[in-house]
Amino acid sequence: MKQRIVSLVLVLSLIGTMIACSSEEPVDLEAVQAELTTNPETVIAGSQADMKVTVTGMKVSDTARATFDVRIGDEPVLMDAIHEGDGVFSGAFTFPGKGVYTVYIHLYEDDIHITKKKQVEVK
Repeated sequence: MKQRIVSLVLVLSLIGTMIACSSEEPVDLEAVQAELTTNPETVIAGSQADMKVTVTGMKVSDTARATFDVRIGDEPVLMDAIHEGDGVFSGAFTFPGKGVYTVYIHLYEDDIHITKKKQVEVK
C-alpha cells in the first residue's frame, strides 16, 4: 500500500512537471525583431560607439544573453553584450575605418539561438 502511494505521488509529480514545461509559449521566430541603435547616432571611425539592441516579439528572460558580432572584412569580432533588462542589450565598439559594417546580433534564450543582421554606417 505504501509503495502504491509513493508510486502515485511520483507519477503525479512527473505529470505536473511535464504540463508545466509544455505550457511555455512557443517562440514565433518570424515575429522576433531586433532594433540596433548607436550613440552617437553618426558613428565616427576611430571613436567608440555605444550600441544598443532592443529585442521585441518574444519574452526575453533575465537569463538570456546576447553577443555582438562585428565583421571587419570577413573576420568576426565578437563581444558579449550587457543585459540591461526588458529585452535590451548594450555594448561598445570602436570601428576602425569609414564604411558600412555588418553587425550580427546573436540572442540566446534557453535552447533558442536567434541571429539578426544589421548595418552600421561609419563616417
